[in-house]
Amino acid sequence: MGSDSDLRSEILKYVAGAEVPNLQYGNIEGGTGSSYNFEHFSIPIAYPKIFTDRTKYNIQHLTGKEFIDGINPKLLKDIIKNRELLEDNQWGIFKSKIGPRRYKDMVKSMARVNLATIDAKVSIDLKRILRLPTSLHSKVSMKCTEVKDREWFDPLKSAVPKFVEERD
Repeated sequence: MGSDSDLRSEILKYVAGAEVPNLQYGNIEGGTGSSYNFEHFSIPIAYPKIFTDRTKYNIQHLTGKEFIDGINPKLLKDIIKNRELLEDNQWGIFKSKIGPRRYKDMVKSMARVNLATIDAKVSIDLKRILRLPTSLHSKVSMKCTEVKDREWFDPLKSAVPKFVEERD
């Protein structure tokens, strides 16, 4: 792997859907300086699809007890109330129920949630990327474990090695 850390970081952000897609395109023909703005859900290919799928997954797994930076309790309640619209990919109706400004806040917050699921600073050390199961992470004294259900995963139960528990 000969690429630098920034490139690997961008690849991880792409895969995780960690940035809101920039879907503003200028009008080439008219030359009037006008532009077209598209929503992430209106382009069902490439990065907008990845971002939409990750955002949809996050919304469908909200419990209402989360604290998400940029999403107040009322917005969280409204997101949960209207999320059944996303089962049929009715993003436009979902956006209108939430409200355009609040929807924009939600999308930015979901990008931050996606970013939090990855380590964006990727070092040259391949062991950080490809750890063997149960190998120990030197900085946090936790072992590498497979997360089968992100919603119910508790790192303090699953990832803390026994010798760390025995120190207390």
